Amino acid sequence: MQHLDNMEDRVDALLRQIANGAERRDKIVEAVSQAVADTGSLSACVEDVRTVSRRMLISFVDTSSGLARTVGVSASLAERSSRRVKQLDMLLRRVREAQVVANSLQEIRHTVASVNETVHSGDLERIVELIRKYEEANVNLGGRAPPSLLQDYDDDDDDGMKEHVKGKEADYANGEEVAPKQQQQQQQLMMGEDGNRDATYPSHSAANKSRENKNKDGDNDASHPRNHHFEAASIIASARESAREKLLEKFRVASRSNDKLTIMQATRLLTQLGFPEEGCSLYCKWLCEHTIAALKKMVDRELRKMDDPTEAGMSHLGLVSTVLDAVVAAFENEEEFIRETFGDAGLLKLLTELHCKSTSQCVPVLKDFLKKRQEVLSSVTSAGGMNTNSSSSSSSGNARGQFPAGSVEAAAGSPAFPTTSSAAAATVDPRRTDQILEEMSHLVSCCHLYWAFAQSKQQEYMHGVEATGKQHEQQEVMVSVDSLWSSRDNPLMNTVQEILGVFVPLQTLYFEAAFEQALRLQMDALHAAAREVSMSGTEGGGDRSARKRTGVIVHSGTHHHHHHQSSKKNETYSSPSAKKTANFMTGLAALYTSTAAAAGGEDEDMPDAAVDQVSITLPDDVFFFLRIALHRAVNTKSTQIISAVFIACIELVQSKLLPVLQLQTTLPPAAQLQQLQQQRQDFTVPSRVLRWTVAAHCTATYARKLAEELRQLARENFSGKDLLRFTEQAEDMDALSRELTASVEQWVARFAEVCYQAHLTSHLERFSTLSYNLTEEMFYHYELSDPWVQVCVAAADVVLRPLDAYLDTHCFDLFLLALVRRVVKTLWQAILQKSFSGYGALQVDRDVRTLRTFFLGRAHELQLREPFLLLTSATSLLLLDSPKDAEQDVYEGLTADDKRRLLGCRLEFKRAEIERLHL
Repeated sequence: MQHLDNMEDRVDALLRQIANGAERRDKIVEAVSQAVADTGSLSACVEDVRTVSRRMLISFVDTSSGLARTVGVSASLAERSSRRVKQLDMLLRRVREAQVVANSLQEIRHTVASVNETVHSGDLERIVELIRKYEEANVNLGGRAPPSLLQDYDDDDDDGMKEHVKGKEADYANGEEVAPKQQQQQQQLMMGEDGNRDATYPSHSAANKSRENKNKDGDNDASHPRNHHFEAASIIASARESAREKLLEKFRVASRSNDKLTIMQATRLLTQLGFPEEGCSLYCKWLCEHTIAALKKMVDRELRKMDDPTEAGMSHLGLVSTVLDAVVAAFENEEEFIRETFGDAGLLKLLTELHCKSTSQCVPVLKDFLKKRQEVLSSVTSAGGMNTNSSSSSSSGNARGQFPAGSVEAAAGSPAFPTTSSAAAATVDPRRTDQILEEMSHLVSCCHLYWAFAQSKQQEYMHGVEATGKQHEQQEVMVSVDSLWSSRDNPLMNTVQEILGVFVPLQTLYFEAAFEQALRLQMDALHAAAREVSMSGTEGGGDRSARKRTGVIVHSGTHHHHHHQSSKKNETYSSPSAKKTANFMTGLAALYTSTAAAAGGEDEDMPDAAVDQVSITLPDDVFFFLRIALHRAVNTKSTQIISAVFIACIELVQSKLLPVLQLQTTLPPAAQLQQLQQQRQDFTVPSRVLRWTVAAHCTATYARKLAEELRQLARENFSGKDLLRFTEQAEDMDALSRELTASVEQWVARFAEVCYQAHLTSHLERFSTLSYNLTEEMFYHYELSDPWVQVCVAAADVVLRPLDAYLDTHCFDLFLLALVRRVVKTLWQAILQKSFSGYGALQVDRDVRTLRTFFLGRAHELQLREPFLLLTSATSLLLLDSPKDAEQDVYEGLTADDKRRLLGCRLEFKRAEIERLHL
């Protein structure tokens, strides 16, 4: 319960609250009174402020009006001042223009007065300087000096000259450049704003008036000023012609003594004198003749060393490279001087002169190269190649459209290259021909490097001339470009065309000779091994054969090493692409060391044991020199040459190599196959056929890689239509590879059929006749004593073992796939004709699993689950407990009809129930 105070306590508390309230009220009243008193004391101040504000407002208004009037007056003054400033600026500009005209007139007067004296003194640099000053002053006067102003100046006025110098310095200090004025602008210059000539130039106006009066009176000849001007121009023209003659004489004297500094000075002064084309032509001609003389001396000396066996001279490739390097060095040494003196047009003219004339010193070297290899090139002539290509070379036109490839392709662009005969190929030494082709490739590549340099410089200078926008220089540039890339004007281009004219026929001839020798090497090795085995009849014969072959290879390597040492100097000057082909040359010796000549029609009588000891290297050898030939052709940078060589590669593979492979992979007659099986139970197909089949697959792989290599080389070196052309040719080689791959698959499938008929048919016939209406006792009995599948697996293992040894991984997997498909097809047909009990279905599932496990274990890279999919689905259906369960799974590889037929093979399933299924 809450405690309640008594009445007295409550009354006391209430009284205290009343007292506190009264105290707070008194404080509030006091504060209000104080505020009222403060307001009263401030009222007087507020009134004073209001009075002051009313009185000062009027003065502020007056002050603002005064300021507004002042601003208006200032604006008016500023406007008038601005107009005056503009007038002063215009006047200053006119004064400066007049000063330029006056200075130009003074310069013309001074030049005309000094030029004759300078001509007599023979100071050519001073003459050129005076003439240039006259021309600059004349340009400032709009192309001619007004005759009236020329007559006003006194010739002996030295003060005028001082003012002229001061005026020039003032103009340079102001940093302004005055454009040439025409006669109308000069007349406006002489007048003020009001059109009064006297306002600006009173003295000149007075003089003009006096002259007019004299002219009216007939006291003065009116034609005198014009004659005075013509006299000044004729003096300058005479001085220019005199200076030109002296400079030409100075150039001729310096040319006879090969004084290069004097020649450079003379041509520079000729250019400054106003004869840039003549100066540039003289200098370029002298430099070209000087370069030709030095190169001719070097070429003659080196050619004599080549003919002298006691002298150590350069090779043809090294000499051509040195000549072209000297031409490029001569150009680069003069590039800075020519650019400063004659500009980009002069550089292009120098490039044209050097390219068309100095490079001709390579022609004797290239002619000597062809002459010393005439014994091989004559075979091309006998085959009809030289006449065809020389006619196409002589009819080649301007190749500026696509250079350097275009100009050298004319020789290869004849309607058709002649096909060399086998008789001509038989007389050709492949080793010597290969060396000549390699040297030709490097020579053309060396020239192409120079042409690429010249073309890059030509494009650079053409862009420079186009940037200047000078029409006459652009026309000169186009004339120079036409001359630069015109093959009829360039002996080096014509000679390179002559070399390339025999390149493709010689390459084709080399292909035939190299292939015949590679094939002879292969067959000689096979026959030699067969003869050794037949003579020895013992196991040791194989060892002696191996030792004999080893000795041949060592001898070949030694011979190739000697050739490599002798050709090391040529490789010093090789182009970058030559380094790539150098790696391929290391194994080429084995192709050239055979001297035996044996026939190739005795292959069927060779013992397989002897053949097994010899590798089939024909595809490796063929594609080895084909790949070298491709890189060699790319080295020429000629699209026509590359295209023709690659077509020859395709033709060689298609017409030469493939028939050999088809012949060697043909199975012998059935009687010989039976005889082979009687001799060796594990051999169904001759090992020779298997090994040549592997060689055919290797050929398809090499062809595909060669096509891909052509694409890569084309992407690195060409673009546009050329790239498209090479891509199409690579597709042709790919198509050939695909055709050969398909043929290999057909051959392997035929081998599989032969093996199936010889070894597996009897076991699968046992399966066809075996009943699968098994009881439980029979099922367990078959588990202990297998009826057929284990014997079939053992027979297949015997068949596959030699095939796995002789076929490569890919071919063996193809063979295994073909054999599996044949076995699966037979088992499937047999299953559809059988009746199965429950235990019979278990037995056939076990048989199929055994076969599947065996074949899957023998495969290397290929997955064989798909061929067995039909049998695994069939056994899965046969193992069902009821037909209704067939609706719950897909059973891949089987149609609805196949499923119903398989379900009908189960003895426990009713036909009516199977027909009602929705499969």
